[in-house]
Amino acid sequence: MGARLGIDFGTYNTVAVLALPGREPRPLLFDGSPLLRSAVCADTGERLLVGQDALHTALSLPQSYEPYPKRCVDEGTVLLGGREMSVEELFAAPLRRVASEVRLITTEPVTEAVLTYPAAWGTHRRGTLLAAANRVLPTVRLVAEPVAAANFFVEVAGRELPVGRYAVVYDFGAGTFDVTVVRRTGDGFEVLATEGLADCGGLDVDAAIVERIGATIGSRDESLWARLTSPESTSDRRASQQLWANARAGKEMLTRSTTTLVHVPLFDVDMPLGREELEELAAPVVARTVATTRALLGRLDDGESAVAAVFLSGGSSRMPAVATALHRALDIAPSVVEQPELVVAEGSLRVPAGSAEPATVGVPAPLPAAEPATAGTAAPGGRLGRWTALSRSRRVRVTGAAVAVAAVLAAATVAAAVAGGGDPNRGTELTGAAGVSSSATPGGSASPRPSVTPTVTAAGVDACMVGTWRSLGGQSDKKIDNQSVQFSGGAGTIQTYGADGRVTLDFSRTTDETATYRGVRWRERTRGTASANVYHRNGVEYVSGVRAKGTIVLYRGSSRNASVPLSLLLEPTEYICTGDTMRLFGNGPSEWIRVR
Repeated sequence: MGARLGIDFGTYNTVAVLALPGREPRPLLFDGSPLLRSAVCADTGERLLVGQDALHTALSLPQSYEPYPKRCVDEGTVLLGGREMSVEELFAAPLRRVASEVRLITTEPVTEAVLTYPAAWGTHRRGTLLAAANRVLPTVRLVAEPVAAANFFVEVAGRELPVGRYAVVYDFGAGTFDVTVVRRTGDGFEVLATEGLADCGGLDVDAAIVERIGATIGSRDESLWARLTSPESTSDRRASQQLWANARAGKEMLTRSTTTLVHVPLFDVDMPLGREELEELAAPVVARTVATTRALLGRLDDGESAVAAVFLSGGSSRMPAVATALHRALDIAPSVVEQPELVVAEGSLRVPAGSAEPATVGVPAPLPAAEPATAGTAAPGGRLGRWTALSRSRRVRVTGAAVAVAAVLAAATVAAAVAGGGDPNRGTELTGAAGVSSSATPGGSASPRPSVTPTVTAAGVDACMVGTWRSLGGQSDKKIDNQSVQFSGGAGTIQTYGADGRVTLDFSRTTDETATYRGVRWRERTRGTASANVYHRNGVEYVSGVRAKGTIVLYRGSSRNASVPLSLLLEPTEYICTGDTMRLFGNGPSEWIRVR
């Protein structure tokens, strides 16, 4: 009969479960852990290292390191230390490590391998993943992640879900968040709708812990703290990596106890951390996931009334605050298991062949534009980013007000996280009062408001804005390695506002945004199209329901530093519109002229 292998290839970790003939499935262990870091690093030879080997090598060869291969799915090729390789090669590296571990355990041939993918991935992305897997594994079958998770909860955990009823699969991982509504059918599960946040995961909670530590002890020795947050030497990178590992370990320990200590390298001190403090730090992150979940349910004809179960998967869902917040919001007690990070991999082996054919997932209706107070929670400007230490290597952190690589190009801030985007479907959202307060001119004064109350259409669009505009360019403040740098450019973007409450953007002729930092020229190039719901109130523009297709590429000198799918950031943006001219104020001003 042979062995069966289920693999959850994640943004941050890869998990694999092996089922030998006559035995229950068991997780593979990689260096003693069921979690294999998906990170890849090219050594000085021809090898591609993964997991802990990649992390160790990256300390000395940061330019050869890709911390999140899954985010590169749309790139075609990736440059690691001057070596160009296909994304298929990149994907195949962690899968090859999985296959080698199987060979150490058994001589049974693998007769079936099941590989999971995000429900929102289209045919091209699934094809890239399958091509990579076929390089390493025989007879590969693809299964959507939420379908695998739902099968686990029903078939393994014994949760009841009648045929025809809905379940919410809440997948909160280390790097990303995805929520999907599935319906139980006679022979399995059907995906109804899905949404995700590419910049929302356990890493954001880790970042909040590190930030709190820095606020407490960083002032004691700012230069020492800078070595941890902006490491430049191998030893400092090792210390920074250890700090983030300690923060993550402390977070995980607080799921089992009420207090712990987080050791801070270089300072050589232990900082206390309690469960209540952790829940306070995690609250904004969890709130975004809950808001996204409720918004997704609002798109369904039956809404929350048809939901009979909530299934939690992904390691970050283990935090007690997650189940509590979801129970309060949905009035359904979520189903929790001891090891939620194993749910998708093991569940994939429970999906019958032929019952989960890939299909493009449609959403019944776009999200209506939402008031900032109810659209989510934003991180304050200048916050320590989640990728500061974790991806400081081939990809240098560049941030705008509260996100990675942000360029105010249109009605919303266009964002490309240097650690990736989208998963790579970017669903980045930054809304709320903090987003409004960050809208200021580079000089620090508040953005001016229109002197008169605008006339709005029935859909709430300022009548002055209706029409087609071309960007003349602008400035935006970003951070490179925690240092504020002003980028300029971005001319040529075409933006069209409809009276019906829709806005479309075309970046096919947008000029690069550029800046010089420490003698190196940085360029950010945006290509693609996007659309969103839009409305205006009191001189502020709000967007939601974003749909985007394209890429944002960041260059350091002549080398590509990062590339991610295009998306729009849902940050309230102040504006001025008078006749045929318009100014938008996000992370800096941009000028626009009417073309029709």
